Amino acid sequence: MNTLLRILHLEDDWHDAELIRRILLAEGLSREVVSADTGETFLAALCEREFDCILSDYTLPSFDGMRALKLARDRRPGTPFIFVSGTIDEELAVESLKQGATDYIFKNRLSRLGPAVRRALRDQQERNESQRAEEAMRQSEHKYRQLFESLGDAAFLTDVQTGRILDTNKQGEALLGRSRSEIVGKNQSQFQSPEIFEEHRRRFVAENGQTSTMDYEDEIVRADGARVPVQVRVSPLILYGRKLLIGLYHDITGHKLAAEQIQEQARLLDLDPDAILVRDMEDRIQFWNEGAVRLYGWTKDEILGRPATELLYPDHGEFEAAKKTVMEQGAWSGDLHQVAKDGHEVRVHSRWTLMRTEQGKPKSILLVNTDLTEIESNRLATRVGAAEVNVGNRRRFGG
Repeated sequence: MNTLLRILHLEDDWHDAELIRRILLAEGLSREVVSADTGETFLAALCEREFDCILSDYTLPSFDGMRALKLARDRRPGTPFIFVSGTIDEELAVESLKQGATDYIFKNRLSRLGPAVRRALRDQQERNESQRAEEAMRQSEHKYRQLFESLGDAAFLTDVQTGRILDTNKQGEALLGRSRSEIVGKNQSQFQSPEIFEEHRRRFVAENGQTSTMDYEDEIVRADGARVPVQVRVSPLILYGRKLLIGLYHDITGHKLAAEQIQEQARLLDLDPDAILVRDMEDRIQFWNEGAVRLYGWTKDEILGRPATELLYPDHGEFEAAKKTVMEQGAWSGDLHQVAKDGHEVRVHSRWTLMRTEQGKPKSILLVNTDLTEIESNRLATRVGAAEVNVGNRRRFGG
């Protein structure tokens, strides 16, 4: 080390002060040595500027080294403080270290001065770096905690090797119905399907973090025993040198219930004898009930996603007129000529309703079609039958 330092030296003996200054200069350590020979001048120097190192005699007239140490600790707590004294004994020296001194040197062993100063500076530098690292980690942890808690979904930080939960957020506590202390330290597989969790954890281990993200559905087991369906997204994360997994768990109970309700509604619509279908705004068929299958002959797999205009409407003029009305008025009803899968004509009475988003934008058209072909055939058969009865009666009764 060839560092030039600003050093404060408390010493009332001018000869000793000059000797120590020369030693520091010869060691290549001194840029500036500020001398103080009383408590007042020592305190004034401390208040005026910063120093790289402080040297102090132990015994001075009307002042002493322990009081100097306390002043230095109060005003310059990070600065190395070394006693250089001819009067301090081992017991006092040890006590001074307990009070915060960095080192002590006897004046009859000044050969230790240079190495002692260098070691004190090196130790202080390491402490400063450690403090900076700790502060950076605290700030990082604070930012991490803020981010972790701000996540909308339940989040679990898990050790990839052991599967143990290292952290969770408030949403995680709410999802499991458990406190953080009841969650952290437990294996993640205790709270969800063990085989599913282990399958994905082992995959992350085997691929050594090369997998970016995994998505899957599972169930979380709450403290009360309830099973909650969740959509899981797991990603690898390296935090403070450790390989971790961060899992986001989204409660999809509402989606499941909505899907079940839609399926139930679809089953009920399949019981309706009318053909019920839904077209999007590009006229592609999005829903097709069993009544539509019976009326037109197209199965759901054959028809869904395909344009209705190409399959059902030979008269595009009728179709465009009806669509114009429903877009302007929100509803339309009337009779239409259509065609079935096998090519035969189908006449229907059709009711159209424009469906909108929550923001009021058109999103689809609901159609309910009643088969008029069968109704008209039945009416014709009824009229023919009635006519035949009338003819028979006239013949029978001579009318």
